[in-house]
Amino acid sequence: MVPKILLGLLVFIVVAVAILLTIGYLISAPGYKGPVTDHFDGKQFHNYNGAKAKGLMEALEWMLSGSDKKPWGAFRNEPPGPPPPGRVGGSPVRITFVNHSTVLLQFDSLNVLTDPVWYERTSPFQWVGPARNRPPGLRFEDIPKIDILLLSHNHWDHLDIETVQKLCRRDQPKVYCPLGVKAFLEEKGCQNVTEMDWNDSLAYNGSTTIHCVPAQHFSGRGMFDRDATLWCGFLIDSRAAGKLYFVGDTGYGPFFRKIGEQLGPIRLALIPIGAFRPTWFMSPIHCSPAEAVRIHDDIRSQQSVAIHYGTFPLADDGENEPVEELHKTLKTRPELTTHFWTLREGEGRLVP
Repeated sequence: MVPKILLGLLVFIVVAVAILLTIGYLISAPGYKGPVTDHFDGKQFHNYNGAKAKGLMEALEWMLSGSDKKPWGAFRNEPPGPPPPGRVGGSPVRITFVNHSTVLLQFDSLNVLTDPVWYERTSPFQWVGPARNRPPGLRFEDIPKIDILLLSHNHWDHLDIETVQKLCRRDQPKVYCPLGVKAFLEEKGCQNVTEMDWNDSLAYNGSTTIHCVPAQHFSGRGMFDRDATLWCGFLIDSRAAGKLYFVGDTGYGPFFRKIGEQLGPIRLALIPIGAFRPTWFMSPIHCSPAEAVRIHDDIRSQQSVAIHYGTFPLADDGENEPVEELHKTLKTRPELTTHFWTLREGEGRLVP
């Protein structure tokens, strides 16, 4: 009897592992193929200065350590914000914070959307994984026609492929993404996609340039595509509106000072502040609120807006902790109090 039980258990384990590996393969995205560079070894991309995301063993250590995870409140079924204007012409810049890293930028009669996420969960399956804590700040149908779509990398909390497909069908925007992500988007039916490497610059029209700049992170959608595509930030240089910087998803690194020296000053920067605890695990890939202020300084930002917080419980920091920690840091820098905003989901403001 015992051998049969053990045999049955072994068969179950083998089948379960096979199913898991099959799913991990099927949800993995195609990898980039191209020449070796200072951040691509022919198979995987790498951060500058050797910074690396933690691996499976460290992830298990974190999950099993009984870490000091701060609480999140119950789901807040709050109404969406008002529909933004269809266009904002000339030099004024209007920003609408949707949620997480999804931001609508309007300037010079252009509409730009960053990392659109309307998913209920940041997961391959909408019945398991981190669930949103409130609805998106804008209804999808209230988004004006999008001209430019910026995708920082292919993680599930930044590339909601169903929303991207809807936007591509509805608006046919120009899509900018880092190296390798184009193949996945085209597999899903998206057209007009341009992929960029760090330090590439491309003209969008006669008065707007898109710069792809480094970030410190990692990539992957499944079990077999870890770091097979690039991650990045984007800086928009508009002759009418100035320089607008979507920092993306990143840890803190000295490359931000170089970006500030080369491309600053920045009129508006979108800087992540959340999913930063525990520090030993998160710091290579996510910046803390205090480090977000360092980024503000390094890039010579005139006005910054916090992103990547308050929507999905992705780490040990509590729902309100990133904002509270940011405000603590800003109290030591009173001259920055009005120069680093935290917006409610759906809130729109004109940038000074």
